[in-house]
Amino acid sequence: MDVTARSATSKARAPRARARARGANWYRGDCHVHSVYSDGELAPEQLAADARAVGLDFLATTEHNTASAHGIWASLASDGLLILLGEEVTTKTGHWLALGIAPGELIEWDYGVDDDLIGRGLRQVRDSGGISVVAHPHAPYPSGSFMYSYEGFDAVEVWNGLWASERPWNADNEAALAAWGQALVQGSRTGRWRPAVGNSDTHLVGQVPPPPCPRSPSTSRALPSATAAPSPTPPGPASPVHRTSPAGPR
Repeated sequence: MDVTARSATSKARAPRARARARGANWYRGDCHVHSVYSDGELAPEQLAADARAVGLDFLATTEHNTASAHGIWASLASDGLLILLGEEVTTKTGHWLALGIAPGELIEWDYGVDDDLIGRGLRQVRDSGGISVVAHPHAPYPSGSFMYSYEGFDAVEVWNGLWASERPWNADNEAALAAWGQALVQGSRTGRWRPAVGNSDTHLVGQVPPPPCPRSPSTSRALPSATAAPSPTPPGPASPVHRTSPAGPR
């Protein structure tokens, strides 16, 4: 994947920080979408319209290695759609999502696992009040396989929507889910385990799905912690795995 970083072309402002809340409830959202500001086909305005059409409560902008869309998204937030600013940090040896960062903030990306620089980006996101999520760790292309330790990450993406392609795009879903399940079993014994999330990774028309997300993320600051915070007790062997996005169009 050839992705060129772009900085914000104008001073970005923050989207409105609060949306309509329903208290402790299920909220539907997508924390991994791309627009024409990186390698997507849709404008932010269309993505926001699609999100509203399928009843999403929140949407995160995660362009590859750029904050250039942040200013555009500020005007698209509304009482019914919370916008979270982010970035898909596309490194040489794996991708990850920086969610809840400041307007115009760019997270460093030009490195690989041997450079030992990822910790600096994770600290930057944490200092901004955001969370860091491992993205599609088994994606079938050279930079898609996540080579870093999961230490320091708040969650791991274990499911994306379906793609129609000659590449085995969705084989990584099952691999990521299986690896997370193994880690969950081990972590439940020590009380340390990492939540799983799922997102559409939308690039094309018709890929924004209506996924559920638990807890009460009614503000842009509450959403990252609500997404990453684990339940007091992890699901047992007979419990269903909960995803923030079903297996739909990826």
